Amino acid sequence: MEPMSVQGKHLSDRLYSSLCGQELAANLLHFQYVPNRYARRDIRRDGASLTGRVLDLGCGNQPYRPYLTRVRQYVGLDYPPTQASLAVRTQPQVYGNARDLPFADASFDGVLCSQVLEHLDRPEDAIGELQRVLKPGGTGLISVPFFYNLHMEPHDHFRFTPYGIRGMLERNGLLVQEIRGQGGIGTLLVQMLHNWLFSGLGRFARRHRTLGLLLLLASPFFLFLSALDNLMALTLDRLNRDDLRFAPNLWVVLEKPAA
Repeated sequence: MEPMSVQGKHLSDRLYSSLCGQELAANLLHFQYVPNRYARRDIRRDGASLTGRVLDLGCGNQPYRPYLTRVRQYVGLDYPPTQASLAVRTQPQVYGNARDLPFADASFDGVLCSQVLEHLDRPEDAIGELQRVLKPGGTGLISVPFFYNLHMEPHDHFRFTPYGIRGMLERNGLLVQEIRGQGGIGTLLVQMLHNWLFSGLGRFARRHRTLGLLLLLASPFFLFLSALDNLMALTLDRLNRDDLRFAPNLWVVLEKPAA
């Protein structure tokens, strides 16, 4: 990583916050508004199916926790290096490795695993652990990327087709009830454009403090651009609303068979 002065770091942080801050995540101005919109749609729809004792595997800042309205005991688990590298603000209840979960067999009524499997070099090991700790008859909710740019490098290993994730789950004794696409061609195009544009702006601001300040002043323009792009994405998504072939992300509802 290139050396950065304190002032330069603070400038880039302000730029990122103004363009990409989580306080705008549910706002049309946010650069990831559309994928966040689909994620909220699905956790609202299916979050109530998670009841009793629930494991949030790779919980991060625990963004889905408020939607788990029927949970008796919430257990968030994350990997210590991930928490440190991303400067995650919310501490998990448990630190651990997804490939060797520190829990007894059949100890959870439900499991949530969002945007985690692609960062594991052996994701099927984690799926096997998920199956082990889930009670018979228990429910799982998983989200994985289908189309997405490299991120969290070098810990970015896989993308999943609907057939690939279904096969992994079924090989480990889990019953797939539904695979739902989160977004369509519009979300795919705009998400890639925004990730390319705003990650580039962030790198530029770190390297050129003076021009970075100009970018900070121009942030209202970029927010306006995000809003227009997001509206276009939602319009284009209507062309292939139920077509998984161009879904940027996949949402999977599964069950561990009772017998």
